[in-house]
Amino acid sequence: MAANPNAHPRHVCFERERGVYDVDVAANVAYVSATVGNEAGRSERTLALFAALGKAGIPVFLIKLHGQVVTFSVEESKVECTERVLTDAGFPFHIRRDLAIVTVLAGTMRDLIGIMVRIADALQLAQARMYGVGDSHSSVQCLIDGYRAEAAVRQLRTAFGLEVTDD
Repeated sequence: MAANPNAHPRHVCFERERGVYDVDVAANVAYVSATVGNEAGRSERTLALFAALGKAGIPVFLIKLHGQVVTFSVEESKVECTERVLTDAGFPFHIRRDLAIVTVLAGTMRDLIGIMVRIADALQLAQARMYGVGDSHSSVQCLIDGYRAEAAVRQLRTAFGLEVTDD
C-alpha cells in the first residue's frame, strides 16, 4: 500500500498531556492526632513517637507537625497496633477511622494554575470534608470521609473534564 502524499503526518507523543488525567481512591484509612507536648523536648518526643511506630512496623503517611500535636495517617488494618504503640509510649492520641484518600493525578502539578481551588470546590460540592492534604510533582492526595469518596471522585472527574464512571 503506497503512502498518501496528501496525508498529514501523525503526531506521536511519549509524554502525558498536561493537565489532570485521572482521579483515584484508596479506602480504609485512619487519621491519627498524637500529642507530643510543648516546646521543651518536643523534637525528641516526636522522634520517639515515630521510632516506636517504625519499630512496630507501622507505615505512616500524610505526616504533619503542628505545635504540640503530630498528625499522620495509617491503614485501617494498623489502627489497633497504632493504639497499643502510642499508649505504651505514653502519647495521648485521637484516631478518626473510616476515611479515604482521593488522589488527583496530573503530568506536572506545578504547571496547573488554580488546581487546589478546583479540588477544594469539587470536594465541597461532594460534601466531603478534607482532613489532610499532601502533594507531589504529579499528584494531590486529599484525606476525606470514606462514605463521601464516591461522590468526591464523581465531582473531581467532572471538574477536570474526565469521563465520569459508575464504579
